[in-house]
Amino acid sequence: MSAKSQFPLYLASSSPRRQQLLTRAGISFELLLAPVDEEALTADYTGPLDGLGQYLATAKAMEARGVLVRGGKWGRILAADTTVLLDGRSLAKPRDLGEAADMLAALRNREHIVATGVALADLNGCVKAATARTRVLMRNYSDAEIARYVATGDPLDKAGAYSIQHPDFEPVERAYGCYLGVMGLPMCLVATMLHRPEVPEAGSCPWSGVCTAPFPTSENPELASDSLP
Repeated sequence: MSAKSQFPLYLASSSPRRQQLLTRAGISFELLLAPVDEEALTADYTGPLDGLGQYLATAKAMEARGVLVRGGKWGRILAADTTVLLDGRSLAKPRDLGEAADMLAALRNREHIVATGVALADLNGCVKAATARTRVLMRNYSDAEIARYVATGDPLDKAGAYSIQHPDFEPVERAYGCYLGVMGLPMCLVATMLHRPEVPEAGSCPWSGVCTAPFPTSENPELASDSLP
């Protein structure tokens, strides 16, 4: 047994979708929630917009690792953050149903980018981070469909105010890239960071039959380190 496998993997996310994807993949984990001020972090961020999710995921992983270490525990921390990018701005989780409806109207019949950043904090405080970027074309849904979907409350905890896998609304016409990244956790990046062998090859994805090329890669993930012992 390797040294890494002797320590648990902690997921720093309350997202049911991310928990579900890890469980489906057979990856054992424990939840470790350490909230960060996403609004303040976003306001301070000065990098490229499609790197915002990776920046926030790294901050979440660092914060969770601090909680873990202060509690006298050790393990790896996995965090993720999804951003929906349209017209040079990031569509965060809507504040209310009205804003959700406005976001969906703005996205309708248009293409946008979903960028999900993933960060893995290792035992020594080093963080590997990478981003899955997917082009998404929304279908030309009606105002009535928006109203029915918004009334369910489903958009309120989702960046861009939609769920790609929602069985009734089905807002997406086509996605080019990582479908699971749009759901919130690109398993190909997670698998690579965890050194699992199941990584996509050209023309296939072992994690989802809906994913299409180009697949994201973490061959050269950005690295960061903190000052924790």
